[in-house]
Amino acid sequence: MKDKKSYDISGLLGSGSHFEGQINFDGTLRIDGSVYGQIMCKNSSPSMIIITEMARVEADIIADVVVISGTVSGNIKAVEKLEIHAPGRLEGLVYTSDFSIEDGALFQGECIMIRHLSAEDKQYLKMEGFYNIHHHQLINENRKTLQSPIDDSTIIEL
Repeated sequence: MKDKKSYDISGLLGSGSHFEGQINFDGTLRIDGSVYGQIMCKNSSPSMIIITEMARVEADIIADVVVISGTVSGNIKAVEKLEIHAPGRLEGLVYTSDFSIEDGALFQGECIMIRHLSAEDKQYLKMEGFYNIHHHQLINENRKTLQSPIDDSTIIEL
């Protein structure tokens, strides 16, 4: 039985390549080089990002499926599935429906499971982007902390 989703290869960033900025893609994107910025597929077509062992990525990522064997630092929305294969490393905040980590791979961060969401809600989550939601929330939380008065009872004098 053939999988109902088709992941046509639409892009390749080869070994030794370096990219800074935002990559928008459809289908499947394979990364062997370095990327700094954002990698996004925010449309309704099935999407996959393959980050190979040679790749170094510092980016926020949005796709249906993300497969990591290299090093990634950034936030990820892998709406359907996130896989980390050895010797892959991921540091960041993750939203996904299905998460697998192979022995020898490393994940440091926070994972929010979205398996319970409807297909429509997952699509909305994918389309809304990533950075703005969490960045503004963190800024507002930090502002509250910075603006709250200092309680003199917590100051210790030596």
